[in-house]
Amino acid sequence: MRNLDDSIKQALEQEDREWFDSLAEPSPLGQVLDSFKSRNRLMIAVSMVFGLVMTALSFWFAFRMFQAGDVRTTVLWSAGLVLAIHGISMMKLWYFMELQKNTTIREIKRVELQVARLQSKLNGP
Repeated sequence: MRNLDDSIKQALEQEDREWFDSLAEPSPLGQVLDSFKSRNRLMIAVSMVFGLVMTALSFWFAFRMFQAGDVRTTVLWSAGLVLAIHGISMMKLWYFMELQKNTTIREIKRVELQVARLQSKLNGP
């Protein structure tokens, strides 16, 4: 994939290279910050709070599980722990799919911009 990007950059003019570099994919931290600027920012904020609550609950369940005196209580607290960890993993899977969707949309918009610039160059000044 890197060779294809390098070939494209070599074929572009200097002005187009600078423009192409300005549209590069942001860092992972930049992707997370950009996700809070999307249309789903409320859902993302709710899922982050949900993840923090489930993390706190999982620590509580683990603590209580190790403090339990009999097998039945240990099993009940460990079931709660498993459900809390499952909730965390589902939230993270959804969030990473949102990040992937945002990356795909960004790449599609890049291609649309390149096609529009090519069309304007072909149509002439």
